[in-house]
Amino acid sequence: MAKCLVTGGAGFIGSHLISRLLCDDHSVVAFDHAPLDKLNNLFNLNSSSFKYVRGSVSDSSLFRDLINDADHIYLLAATLGVRRVIEKPIATANIQVDQVREICATVCAHQKIFYASTSEVYGKSNASPLTEDLPLVLGEPGKARWAYACSKLLSEYLLLSLYRDKNIPLVVGRFFNVVGPRQNQAYGAVVPNLLSQAIKGIPLTVFGDGTQTRSFCHVSDAVDAMLSLMNNDSCNGGVYNIGNDEEISIGDLADKIRNLFNPILEIKMIPYEDVMPLGFEEILHRVPSLNKIKRYTGWSSKIKLDEALIDCFMTLKNTSI
Repeated sequence: MAKCLVTGGAGFIGSHLISRLLCDDHSVVAFDHAPLDKLNNLFNLNSSSFKYVRGSVSDSSLFRDLINDADHIYLLAATLGVRRVIEKPIATANIQVDQVREICATVCAHQKIFYASTSEVYGKSNASPLTEDLPLVLGEPGKARWAYACSKLLSEYLLLSLYRDKNIPLVVGRFFNVVGPRQNQAYGAVVPNLLSQAIKGIPLTVFGDGTQTRSFCHVSDAVDAMLSLMNNDSCNGGVYNIGNDEEISIGDLADKIRNLFNPILEIKMIPYEDVMPLGFEEILHRVPSLNKIKRYTGWSSKIKLDEALIDCFMTLKNTSI
């Protein structure tokens, strides 16, 4: 089977992907800056087919050695959370540019790449649902939020040029709000934060007026989507949305969580300016069209929102006991 390299392997999505790759009899190297301690998602992973390498994608020599030894390369390393992106725009961009630069300089035609992009690249588009062929309009440079989207979009352009110029097989997946066990609430993700508040019995906090809409894809569905793209050569050189098209406002999401887990809780609206740093800009609607990935691979998300919320809630509750 394939020798796989996963950058950002200790992260939420990366750790689930690695578990699945090992179950499918691949060998895996996880490359991540985090120490392999008890807080690491991969700490208890015990397999002779698994290796953990601590380091940075900015370490050219180490990263290139790992690239050269891999058949399949999953580029998942990223800065997480809108707040962290705004506070560290240079580091945010460097993570993307560094890993893609090394890939472009090192990778060979017998290897295959999956690049984890983001729905953030759709920027200020008013279209709904969002399709992969839309013109992309990002925010002004003074809004630090857009550093993440700009670096991801630049990486997409570079990798797609690599495919066209050197016929390197690769696919780009644009993730829309992936949720599930192991998602860290410290990065500001709305679902684990609301669920944690429900467990603690404190008011559910919604930023803004709650009318902004999103959709939420369970991580197991997201991993299935990634593998469906990597296992289908007809997908090479393409960009594909990965998500769930079940749209919900954040206010309704909070209400759903309250009804599912603690009906007596208060829902508290908090103005953005009270919680977000300078440079934040809200996007009102962000829901994917999944027609393209369905057409090419037959994949579709299977886990409904209520089921995903229950899975996340039970995991958080058990880990907080």
